[in-house]
Amino acid sequence: MHETSPPLPESPQQTPPAPSMSLGARLLNVFACPGDVFEEVKAGPPSAGNWLVPALMLSIMGIVFALVVFSQPAIVQNLKEQQEKAMDQMVKDGKMKQSDEDRALSFTGPTMLKVFTTVFWVLFTFGRLFWWGLVLMLLGRWFLHSRFSYGKALEVSGLAMMIGILGAIVSMLLIIKFERLSATPGLGIAITDFDMARKSHLFAGAANVFSIWQVCILAIGLSKLAGVRFTKAALVVFVYWILQESVLIESGMGQMAQ
Repeated sequence: MHETSPPLPESPQQTPPAPSMSLGARLLNVFACPGDVFEEVKAGPPSAGNWLVPALMLSIMGIVFALVVFSQPAIVQNLKEQQEKAMDQMVKDGKMKQSDEDRALSFTGPTMLKVFTTVFWVLFTFGRLFWWGLVLMLLGRWFLHSRFSYGKALEVSGLAMMIGILGAIVSMLLIIKFERLSATPGLGIAITDFDMARKSHLFAGAANVFSIWQVCILAIGLSKLAGVRFTKAALVVFVYWILQESVLIESGMGQMAQ
């Protein structure tokens, strides 16, 4: 009789690794499943596209915004009246000379508004990108006791900008509809006589739905990079964001950030 050898134990089937997302998929999935996107960012190799492409897209959106919005005569006139009112008060308070006001108002025509807004938007976009990358890295190091590279934080900051692109589109449509720059998707839209010189109005304008959404996405990204619960990361990110907006508004720079 031939002895039959016992069957060899079957090796457990290994689950193949999930395919990595393409850049396009990451840009879209940050809206629906940001946690998965940032898990891949953390585990994957560095990718400049994760921050460069969203920043370029938002810059292009800013150019479109400026060309479309400041081609509306009612909006340009409304903005000029608000700026003139704010500057008149500064002249009365001795913070500005009348000649300086006249010179500043000469730059409020449609062409100058388009040029200034376009340049400012591009510079602000890239400045905000690099700043938030630094903030996330430092928040992780100082408050969450986690170290990760500035490059990874920059990728999170860039991908979160996709929310800002959608917010800019919605804001542009609302501004054209209501013919005033304060008609953004937040508390500012409820203030028909929005005054950029009033800090309470600027705080209302800062309470923008898309700004809050973007901060949530940044918090998710920080939680993944730092390996902590979302609630813990969200606490430090939101506290920082509120302090940042408060300092900008109280220092008089809130008008530019609205």
